[in-house]
Amino acid sequence: MIGQTNIFLLLMMLIPFLGTLFALISKENPSKNTNNVLSVGIFTTVINLAVIYMAFRSIENVDGDISFVTNISWLETPKIEFVFGADVFSLLLIAAVHCAILLGFVGVRSNTYRPKTLVVFSMLFLGTITNYLLSYDLFSFYIFFEAMLLPLFMLVGIFGNIRKQDILYRFFIYNLAGAVCLFAALCILFNQHNVIIQSIGEAEISYKLQFFVWGAIFIAFLSRIPIWPFHYWISSINTALDNPLVFIIANLMPLTGVYGLIRFFPLTAPNVIKPYLIALETISIISMLVVALIGYSNKDIRYKIFSYSTVCYILYLLGTLLPTDTLLTNIGFSLFAWIIIVAAIEIILAHLDKEKQCNNLPECGILCNIKRTSFALSFFILAAVGMPLSSIFLNNMLIFAGLLKFNLKMTIFIMLAMVLSSLSLLQYLFYLRYPQAQNLNTQACARDISAPVFILLLLTMLLLFVSFINPSWYIG
Repeated sequence: MIGQTNIFLLLMMLIPFLGTLFALISKENPSKNTNNVLSVGIFTTVINLAVIYMAFRSIENVDGDISFVTNISWLETPKIEFVFGADVFSLLLIAAVHCAILLGFVGVRSNTYRPKTLVVFSMLFLGTITNYLLSYDLFSFYIFFEAMLLPLFMLVGIFGNIRKQDILYRFFIYNLAGAVCLFAALCILFNQHNVIIQSIGEAEISYKLQFFVWGAIFIAFLSRIPIWPFHYWISSINTALDNPLVFIIANLMPLTGVYGLIRFFPLTAPNVIKPYLIALETISIISMLVVALIGYSNKDIRYKIFSYSTVCYILYLLGTLLPTDTLLTNIGFSLFAWIIIVAAIEIILAHLDKEKQCNNLPECGILCNIKRTSFALSFFILAAVGMPLSSIFLNNMLIFAGLLKFNLKMTIFIMLAMVLSSLSLLQYLFYLRYPQAQNLNTQACARDISAPVFILLLLTMLLLFVSFINPSWYIG
């Protein structure tokens, strides 16, 4: 039985699954680059983006409280009630995920390898992650936290290219361990009748149980974030994916771990885990530095993007562990722009990779002769490294300011990792920008990105630039 309802919330939850259903029954047209099933995915994503925008315009509270709530009663004994809601932070992430997947759909518009399978599982992932970001009770949160693994598992298994079995094996083991830990912790919490996630910090349980519960929660969420020892399976997946849409989806998985810790972690850290937070922070910083160095020294752009993504995810993770909630909105605005930027860079790089393979072009100098691609890639890389082109610029500064007040030495190392990861992206742009003299005559056949794709990228640039000028322009 459904209690309080909000039409925008229900539409956001249902539209991606309806899109999945329509994609299943649609017919493919192999003779055309743009087939019916891809059109279904694009149309569904655009429609839900419109719903998300209307939800922003109707939001009532901009101070972090839940603006609208939908309750769905399931059982009376035991008492199980699904609670879905949204605040500015969760809506920002949902909007960014939809924009990223829309860019991914555009990036695979000429994909001829199992397009229906690709779109169906991508829409299924979009539906599960949207509902995960809207979940506010223990049961629905756990259900959608684990449900996201099925479409990702299928996408990696079908479209992964390097050591598939080895990657899937690690994928299964690490996520199974995280699922078991979180399930055990939630069973103990549910026994205390704490249905709403915000009340988890108030659970009255013994010291030993607190140690187990919080330890299990951290293991579950950290298993999806690329820090030691969980970084290997995530890096293996990201560097093994040539399909831009699947790469974007795989790159969103650490977001679910960061978001889970944000929702579960109370303002005041429980006494049982305070002594261990410094160890977690130390491991996180070491992971940032090591991955940043690997990205800087490796010429493969997939490693560079993974390096940059890892450093950013851990930065926002450390921001959530600060004893203050004032940075939550800043983290949300930074993540909003960052997710979109990474998706845009990936579809441009997929185009460049295709041109290099089809025309046997060298690594250097490609960007010089294709103006639209050159402009777009330069914009998004400059925005990624912190130029004042998106909301990352200001909000990352505020996050660093909060970290500086908390721990000066720790923040210096974090800044060093950010500088290295940013330089690795600029390094790749430098490789493409300045050709070797002997290769000048071999690059004339490189094709530029199409006009429709460039228009979409221009709209994305405008969205990012507006978010820098007025980050909350879309809130009514």
